[in-house]
Amino acid sequence: MVIAVLGVLVGIFFAATGRGGELSREHVDYAPLELGSVSAADIALLRPPTAMWGYNVEVTDEALDRIARAIRDRDLTIAYLQEQLAAGELASSATTTALAGPEDSPGSGQAEGGEQDQGW
Repeated sequence: MVIAVLGVLVGIFFAATGRGGELSREHVDYAPLELGSVSAADIALLRPPTAMWGYNVEVTDEALDRIARAIRDRDLTIAYLQEQLAAGELASSATTTALAGPEDSPGSGQAEGGEQDQGW
């Protein structure tokens, strides 16, 4: 009996110190996420598969990475479009000012009552 207990303790010691071999790490099989273009509805309806202790870490991390990438891409697109809009508004106001010319601008050449300003 003592020899059996001693053998079990030695086996536990070797296993705990890593000399008893290791179990192979099994990867969980799951369907790949096909999010495509991510919308707010996709994020709201996302339900990662559960594992024994909560959510499956690999799937959840992959989903969050894809969502973050999609949001970053949208933010870049929005910033680019806002920059283009601002540049377009600047160009359009400069073109309007240039086309109006100095005679149409307020205070140039016309005094009140339609008389010409003499420049004195």
